[in-house]
Amino acid sequence: MSVPATRFRLLEPVIAAFVGLLLISNVIAQKFLDLNLGGLKLTTDVGTILLFPITYIFSDILTEVYGYAVSRRIVWYGFGMNLLAAVVFSLAVALPHSPEFTTQAEFAAVLGQFPGLVLASLTGYWFGSFTNDSVIAGMKVWMVRWDPKHQWLPLRTIASTIAGELVDTALFVGVATLFKVFPADLYFVLVLSQWGVKTVVETVLTPLTVVVVRAMKRFEQTDVVGTDSWSPFALQKSGGQNLWTSETPKSSI
Repeated sequence: MSVPATRFRLLEPVIAAFVGLLLISNVIAQKFLDLNLGGLKLTTDVGTILLFPITYIFSDILTEVYGYAVSRRIVWYGFGMNLLAAVVFSLAVALPHSPEFTTQAEFAAVLGQFPGLVLASLTGYWFGSFTNDSVIAGMKVWMVRWDPKHQWLPLRTIASTIAGELVDTALFVGVATLFKVFPADLYFVLVLSQWGVKTVVETVLTPLTVVVVRAMKRFEQTDVVGTDSWSPFALQKSGGQNLWTSETPKSSI
């Protein structure tokens, strides 16, 4: 007997915030800056500093509360909107402009992203997000057997961050380097510095992540572990056990 679909009250606002932050971070990621931390020079982008780590915190929260089946759909939402934004930005830049529009060069510089940078961003996001979500969801299946009260929740949020951000950053910088967006001799510097900054930011914010996760679980009365399928392409699959009610929840999106 199937369980009726659940209407989560916070899920839709969180999805909207996640996708919005993702789009904004990809636009501002075109600006790079150098940081000097204790004599160590780090090169990173503005998106990494301001917003991108927050999107991975959102991923942790969504996967931990609603389960992998729901977060899988949200990764695809973000991927689709990123792709749509890249196409629309390119068309907007390519369209003829009025003589009175005197800032075409600046407009193109901000929104006319290089094809290689777009491909790099999409590749890093897709693989990095699914790495992050599958690690935290898989660890939860294992950990809930000996930590049913989630006292060691930070262990899986930090572990998933380390893995997801490494895959994301390595692929993003790698693809961008193949398209000559970044010089090849800076590959390891860019990967290590950006990965380090993202991981540190998310680790520092771990206490806040834990507080939000616990509050959302209480509010939604949802704490999903497991899934019917771990494939990123199994969009019709749901499943997982709701530890809050000991029933099998059905996705509402």
